[in-house]
Amino acid sequence: MNRIRELREKRGWRQEDLAVMLHKNRQSVGNYETEARGLDVETIQQLCDIFGCTADYLLCRSNNPEPVVSDEDANLLQAFHAAPPSVAAAIQTLLQPYQKENEEDRVG
Repeated sequence: MNRIRELREKRGWRQEDLAVMLHKNRQSVGNYETEARGLDVETIQQLCDIFGCTADYLLCRSNNPEPVVSDEDANLLQAFHAAPPSVAAAIQTLLQPYQKENEEDRVG
């Protein structure tokens, strides 16, 4: 099964439509869908962003398109979103050094 085709068709898009979003040609999309051409990391990331799914779902390693978030993380996110704007801004300021570290780890 190819999830790219499934997700594209579910949205009523043609291969040309997805190709424009990916900045590629229609033939590339067709090759991804028939698995005649492999996916590079950048294209996987683009497809996940476009379709709003995880890479595991896109690559048929999971049947759950949603990212898995632990209960603890979900509770923290819920508390953050419920906090007054001044508290949320203070938390974001405190976390900035750690966000930069994570970005460097992903790039490096």
